[in-house]
Amino acid sequence: MRTQRRLAALLLALLMLAGCSGRFLTPKTEDPAESSETAETAGTPDSPDPYGSSGSSDSPDTPGTPDTPVVPDTPVVQPDPTGSADPTDLPDPSGASDPGGEDQPPFIEDGHVKSISLDKYAVVVQVGQSDMPWVTMYPESAENKGEVWTSNNTEIASVNSWGKITGVNVGTCQVTVRSADSPDVKAVVDVTVTAREVIHVEQIVLDKEEVNIPVGLCDMPIVTMYPTTATDKGEIWESDNTAIATVNSYGLITGVGIGVCNVTVKSKDSETVTASVTVKVTARPTFSEVTYINGILVVNKTYGLPQSYNPGVDPTAKAALETMIAAAEKEGIKLWVESGFRSYDLQTTIYTSYVSREGQTAADRYSARPGYSEHQTGLAFDMNSFDDAFGETAEGKWLAEHSWEYGFTMRYPKEKEDITGFRYEPWHVRYLGYDLAKELHESGQVLEEYLGITSQYAG
Repeated sequence: MRTQRRLAALLLALLMLAGCSGRFLTPKTEDPAESSETAETAGTPDSPDPYGSSGSSDSPDTPGTPDTPVVPDTPVVQPDPTGSADPTDLPDPSGASDPGGEDQPPFIEDGHVKSISLDKYAVVVQVGQSDMPWVTMYPESAENKGEVWTSNNTEIASVNSWGKITGVNVGTCQVTVRSADSPDVKAVVDVTVTAREVIHVEQIVLDKEEVNIPVGLCDMPIVTMYPTTATDKGEIWESDNTAIATVNSYGLITGVGIGVCNVTVKSKDSETVTASVTVKVTARPTFSEVTYINGILVVNKTYGLPQSYNPGVDPTAKAALETMIAAAEKEGIKLWVESGFRSYDLQTTIYTSYVSREGQTAADRYSARPGYSEHQTGLAFDMNSFDDAFGETAEGKWLAEHSWEYGFTMRYPKEKEDITGFRYEPWHVRYLGYDLAKELHESGQVLEEYLGITSQYAG
């Protein structure tokens, strides 16, 4: 369109140039002998005929208007009928800019969007896959270049607020982007959604070949399916002896009885693709009695409690806790109990959930195995929040500074994980009585250091 417009302008200019040439570039030679004849025929120029013909006496009496446009002897550039002429050499009488690849009127710099251009106007995606055209809004000086995306058939393809187009079902539709500033300014993308190419699972790899767990405890191997781009990575888990170990749909293996069995995971996509882990279940530790050292009931990773030990909250510890909470409140500090006494069975549930979520190695850092939790003694309490940041709050700082005054010790401080066996817990306090709590506070020791004992699981 622009080339045609420019060629028309050039032809018009040439015609005008030809007219001017006839009037000015070929002046008549005046002969004094013919002056009277010239006077009688005034206004009829004696112009040479470029095609070899002479002027006609029948020319109209309009002064300065030749019968045939006179082309000057100077060569002129003829229009290129193929349209191959350099467009930069041709005048654009409209002066319009064309940022979007189409004819555009001159932009009025008023801060509003006038045009939208895309890097692609057709998108082909598979079902479940996505593509996103690149948007450019003009003029660049527009103040609000916000985009509003819509699909005319969301059952075929959806589009989010950023222009990400996702195939939903096989078919075609159109996705439109509009200017948030000027809704009438838009661009349209033709979307074709094709069937999803299925990539099958070819291999399964587990992070461990063997699992060793006591009765009642859990472990969960990590699964990787190859290729990683497989369409369906669903898992099917099976135990070949559920009397020894069971496994759920997520691969969480639980020891049931002493013995050895195999647990297998299959690919839902290709059930012939499998991987197996050997499961060895050992007896759960039992305790004939609780452990006291120097008159102190000790529970850590080395010293445990029998499943039958179920005292509930210790009344002396509870009274001391209530006194501490009341004293804190007088100073504008609000303390409360998030977790107190836990039975063996409750600890089993808690610990198992952590193992299923993050694996046994990670869980053992911050959650005690059943029978090894201080909460089962009825002497331990978790205050306010299970968050490391609690230690930096006014409540956390008050607890660390004053809990010993009420017979409690901060059981798992920073930099003591190698000694206590558990990571930093600014919320966990254990009742020991005023004298011992004061002695530990002043020494900076934890219970294991004070008693000279370890805190390590046997296996």
